[in-house]
Amino acid sequence: MTMVFNRIVELVGWIVLGVCVLLLIAAHHIDNYQAPEPPATATAPHK
Repeated sequence: MTMVFNRIVELVGWIVLGVCVLLLIAAHHIDNYQAPEPPATATAPHK
């Protein structure tokens, strides 16, 4: 029974590690995100 519990704990640990890595990658991409330039028509005054 102890071996089963240890395997479950190990599996949960790997899952947590994987989620942390995915979150770090997502945060890195969000940090490097640059908003697209607004179209020229949006900045031009209306006549």
